[in-house]
Amino acid sequence: MSGKKIALYIVGAVVLVFAGMAAWMLGPALLPTKSIDVGIAVGATAPVEMELYDAKGEPTTLAGNMGERGMVLFLVRSADWCPFCQAQLIETNGIHGNINAKGYSLASLSYDKSDLLAKFAANKGINFTMLSDINSAMIDALDVRDPQYGPESSAYGVPRATILVLAPNGRVKAKHVSEDFRSRPSNDDVLAMIAGVAE
Repeated sequence: MSGKKIALYIVGAVVLVFAGMAAWMLGPALLPTKSIDVGIAVGATAPVEMELYDAKGEPTTLAGNMGERGMVLFLVRSADWCPFCQAQLIETNGIHGNINAKGYSLASLSYDKSDLLAKFAANKGINFTMLSDINSAMIDALDVRDPQYGPESSAYGVPRATILVLAPNGRVKAKHVSEDFRSRPSNDDVLAMIAGVAE
């Protein structure tokens, strides 16, 4: 076999490997998202007075960031290293005004440190509140920690990709917990979710 043919086989193999990786990464993102019934139940009350940190590193709470009708809270794996979360946060920024107009505040929550959130928000022009739950205490209180990562993993403590619509007192009006972290609801899905909540 000539060197040229060997080189072509190698290139072909590399292309197949990358195509497979792309299919794994992007395939679920192109399919309709599915919600699973795990974590805090609709009708239950989230601990809105639990201490969190904002992107400036200042102590805060969910209660301190509520809109008149409540909050739409996105729990994401990481704004630092998760490309699916980053894309979702950037996309969601586009409906910040729509959510506010409905009387809700908009916030994200992750286990990222405050400085990483501040950097992401500045670089991407994020206009909503980004909250740090560095010890995953709120994530655990909401029972949405992703169980696939053990203490040896850098992803230990991340939440399942989750959206909660909360009343001002923390009552869960609606929720969506993605079956696959690579698949997230669209902005239209989120707005429909808010429109469909029972008061």
